[in-house]
Amino acid sequence: MDIIAHGLWAAAGATVARKSANARIRLGWTVFWAMFPDLLAFAPPVAIGLWLLVTGGSLRRGRLPHVNFAVPLYPVGHSLIVFLLVFGVASVLARRVILELLGWLSHILIDIFTHSFRYYATRFLWPLSNYRFNGLPWWTPWFWCCTYAALAIVYFLLWRKGWLARARPSG
Repeated sequence: MDIIAHGLWAAAGATVARKSANARIRLGWTVFWAMFPDLLAFAPPVAIGLWLLVTGGSLRRGRLPHVNFAVPLYPVGHSLIVFLLVFGVASVLARRVILELLGWLSHILIDIFTHSFRYYATRFLWPLSNYRFNGLPWWTPWFWCCTYAALAIVYFLLWRKGWLARARPSG
């Protein structure tokens, strides 16, 4: 799934948890953790590529240079094993369950089924196994449209319930 949809699904889930279960969960951090696996894999090469573009580094035909950190970092951020280790250690150190980290879990679970063998199939059991599931690619036009239609419905329902944060007047 694309990074924006991950953030929107996590925000919706955190909002429901906050309102229905009275959970203490920070929305911004939940969204960050939902985007974290893709940021880990793709932000460094994009940042380096943009830096090289701005500084006149190795630039070919007006395109960003090929800087590929995603291959080794992608399975780290998309691994249930890595997530469980981080979640467990963070929760023990904080002496509470870090609910915001569940955004990361939602990212992994969604990606297992929305990536195909042709494009970053999620090795969710890495480093114990390279098993991947050949899912429906999230960029398939009808599926992408359905994803955002479903998000629109969910956010409409949250709005109707009065669960979306309202802007407070300043003063």
